[in-house]
Amino acid sequence: MRMPRPRIVRETRRAVELREPPSGDGLTAHPWLTEESRALLDSARMSEDPLEFYLSRPGEMKIREHALTYAPRRLEVMGFMLGEVAEWRGKQYSVARDVVTTELMSTPSKVRFDPEALPQLFHGLDGSGFDYILVGWYHSHPGHTCFLSGRDLETQRTMFSQSFHVALVVDPVNEEAKAFRLAGDGYEEVRFALFDPSEYPPSEPRQVRQRRLRKIQAKDI
Repeated sequence: MRMPRPRIVRETRRAVELREPPSGDGLTAHPWLTEESRALLDSARMSEDPLEFYLSRPGEMKIREHALTYAPRRLEVMGFMLGEVAEWRGKQYSVARDVVTTELMSTPSKVRFDPEALPQLFHGLDGSGFDYILVGWYHSHPGHTCFLSGRDLETQRTMFSQSFHVALVVDPVNEEAKAFRLAGDGYEEVRFALFDPSEYPPSEPRQVRQRRLRKIQAKDI
């Protein structure tokens, strides 16, 4: 997937919040985790350190349904993940509360936003209901398993190069899901779990947004 780099008209840097991550019985594994990824998650749960990534159940359902809708035609999907970045016990983690997408130009091996539908995408960003940052992106590999292709890796390096940025890849045909982040010259899988947003509401109040493209980043620590 190749994503055109947006023109940044304003940037706001926010301090990374010190906050305990979602925890307890409210955390669940993604239903499409492989045995290997589930073992990675189970081992992490034995530690008091946060996972690298938390995804809300409503956000996960949107991603899964989006991928499944296009799966019969073996077409890829994509979108942005919105949330916040926090730190706990000296470890940084990302929280995705919602996802936003729009009409796509898609094939079985690549996908991009339809340029004519970008106003709809920005409208979705404006209507998120909370003060967010882009914590990453998702896309699907229908029938090809979950990894970052060379093109995906280029997108990650160009658009999502901060340490908190996550790429979530789902395969709706093989029912597989994995999350990745940059590591050196390549990438690595990160541990993630699903949480109930009612048990972990945003700490920042809603702020009125102007309808124009902005890139909002947390300070990379």
